[in-house]
Order: sequence, then structure tokens, then C-alpha cells
Amino acid sequence: MNTHWFSRLLALSRGLQGKIRRSFLCFFQPAKVEERVSKREGNCDQCGACCKIVFSCPFLIEYGTHTACRIYNSFRPMACRAFPLDRQDLEDVEFNCTYFFPESGHEAPIVPVWDPWRDPGSKA
Repeated sequence: MNTHWFSRLLALSRGLQGKIRRSFLCFFQPAKVEERVSKREGNCDQCGACCKIVFSCPFLIEYGTHTACRIYNSFRPMACRAFPLDRQDLEDVEFNCTYFFPESGHEAPIVPVWDPWRDPGSKA
């Protein structure tokens, strides 16, 4: 039995879930995003791995073995600037990323939380 299509479907599903999670967090929990981004180390080398999760970004330029982002220094979305937020994001690109998180401990992935009953003025 050929399970290639099933494993590909799982990978696409996981990648889409990660994209939705990062976008949600950037819009609704920017403080958590900033906190997590401050814990990562390394620099973006514009490898394009994160730009190809689920689908290839229309702003990604590929020429030979090199890639670049057309909007890297202008109006790149927060979800792109924040990638990776945690180890789970690095798994989405099979750890092909120049960012890393120090091995001081394995923190749980950031999970979006929406609480309609929370006081908007409180920090949570």
C-alpha cells in the first residue's frame, strides 16, 4: 500500500495549522510573539524554507539555488518576521533554518488563547 499521499497530506495539514497558529498569534497575542522571538538566536539567511510551507509565497524569488524575498525590507507580514516562534515551527521546515533556540529547556509551543471573558485591560 502506498502511504506517500497520506504522509504528504499530514505534512500539508501540519504546515497549514502552523501558518494559521502563527498568524493568529501575531494578530491577537503580539506580546507573546515578541517574548518568544526574543528567545531565539541566529539570523535569517533568506533560505526560503519557511516561505514554502504548504504553498510557495508569491513574494519568494528563486534563481538557481538562491532565494530572496521581494518584500523582506519593506512590508513583510508579522507572521513572516516572527518565524520561527518555537521548536514546532522549526519542525515544519525540518530544522532547515538558521534560527535556533538555545537548549536551556524545551518550552511548550505557544498556543493561541482567546478568552472572551478576560478583561481587555489586564495582562494575560
